[in-house]
Amino acid sequence: MSDKFSDEDLLANAIPIDLSGEEEEEHAKLKAPDDGIERSDDADLTPIDLDEGGLTDDPNQKSMIQVFGENTRKAHADHWNRTPNATGSGAIHVKTFVAKLRLDAIDNLDEQVNNWLDNHPEYEVKFVTTSVGKLVGKISEDAIFMNVWV
Repeated sequence: MSDKFSDEDLLANAIPIDLSGEEEEEHAKLKAPDDGIERSDDADLTPIDLDEGGLTDDPNQKSMIQVFGENTRKAHADHWNRTPNATGSGAIHVKTFVAKLRLDAIDNLDEQVNNWLDNHPEYEVKFVTTSVGKLVGKISEDAIFMNVWV
């Protein structure tokens, strides 16, 4: 049976070792490598001012930041000739969601569907279909395909 000691126990019972002058210098070199970077104490450091980079209060100044991705796409209704109805009948459009057949992916599918419905309160879900099949890419994986009809 072996006795197990924690790091705290070992350090508490350790015998301190006095370093000679040469050993102290060697130990200091190990702590601060000579990499050509001049180091100073924190007391020597002075704070710097942050430059706002020429930002102005001019409302006519065009932003140089370009946004890519989902925020730049038009809303679904902008592409549709038929407007969604909330009468409980007559689905006019479908949104397809795809997920791999793993529990974490299915949880993510639930989150995607809920977020999509939250972002489109004008849509009334008429019915939903699901299919299980192969998602073919570099490798073939089992997947669930969910069609939400609005």
